[in-house]
Amino acid sequence: MNKKKIIIGIICFVLVFATMGVVTVLLTGGQGGTGGGTITTKDGKVKIVANDVSKLSLEKYENDVFSMKKPKGWTVESAGVGIYYAIKVYNPKDTNEGIFLMLKMQPLLKSAAAKKHWQDYSALSGGQYSLFADAVVLDTPTTETFYQKFNEIGSYMNKIEPTLSNFNFPTYSNFSKKDEQVSSASMKNVALDSKVLRATFTGSNGKTGEGMFLASIVNFGNQYLGGIDCTYYMVYDIMTITANENEFIDYKDILLESINSIEFSDSYVKKTIDDGNAQTKRSLELSASIQKSFDSYMSAWENRNKTYDIMSQKQSDATLGYERVYDTETGDIYKAYNGFTDDYDGERYKSITDNMYAEKTSGYIEK
Repeated sequence: MNKKKIIIGIICFVLVFATMGVVTVLLTGGQGGTGGGTITTKDGKVKIVANDVSKLSLEKYENDVFSMKKPKGWTVESAGVGIYYAIKVYNPKDTNEGIFLMLKMQPLLKSAAAKKHWQDYSALSGGQYSLFADAVVLDTPTTETFYQKFNEIGSYMNKIEPTLSNFNFPTYSNFSKKDEQVSSASMKNVALDSKVLRATFTGSNGKTGEGMFLASIVNFGNQYLGGIDCTYYMVYDIMTITANENEFIDYKDILLESINSIEFSDSYVKKTIDDGNAQTKRSLELSASIQKSFDSYMSAWENRNKTYDIMSQKQSDATLGYERVYDTETGDIYKAYNGFTDDYDGERYKSITDNMYAEKTSGYIEK
């Protein structure tokens, strides 16, 4: 008899506890969380859907040259030799989402007059100096100009370096700078310009992308022939992280974590240093170099002009038909369908403030 009372008591307790849970859900307006759930509105239940980046995780990747943590399901392509080694990591379903790193690019000429000189000289020598005759002109030695001419420079690298001949460099057409910050990259102290840029571009898929772009422009030296400086620029610390426009805020954290995890093998570093010069040795303090670049990205992000983010995110919501709310219990921010705040009369989900437009989102609230 006592056992029956105990069992009945346990069952009653479980039922009461479960009922309290249901009541709690109804009172709070539903269950949130980036993994999904529902919210009760005046017109019925609506659902929370996690965005793609919330479901993205990192996995180990390794080859003979380097290792890293890459986004799961993304493709890794690498090519080159020594200091001219390039790494490209991207989402095969959307190539605007990606990471790119290259240790060095050269030569980039200083003027159209210098290019004309090398073209004439190459023609007289039977094409012997085509390396310089075909080189891209970097009219102004800045990080911005380098990325504005990146597509042309990538094609040039395909042509002059056999180990890069089949490498598909990222496409950054219509490159447009939105913000810039001074970097703390490895070559900053000897560079003519070393910046972290926030910019938009058109990718190979024809869609508008957005990202952060780092490069350090270094002068090889000066040698004048007929009053023309015919030497060239070298570019180090070439690193980019990108996503689609208005989605970069959401992808920034995982892209930074991934690019900061890149580690070159000891054997690769030693051989490249042994084959290189003093500037090469400085740039090949690879772990420190990548960490400095990561620090540059973090500093640039923290010091960025948030007005751009706020305005662009508001414009995106207006175009796509969203209003933005946040979960007061978790802090997660969602893009909700237009009219959600009219349908919802609970206390858990509230409209965001202007400053919160500069923060990442976790998903969507959909009917």
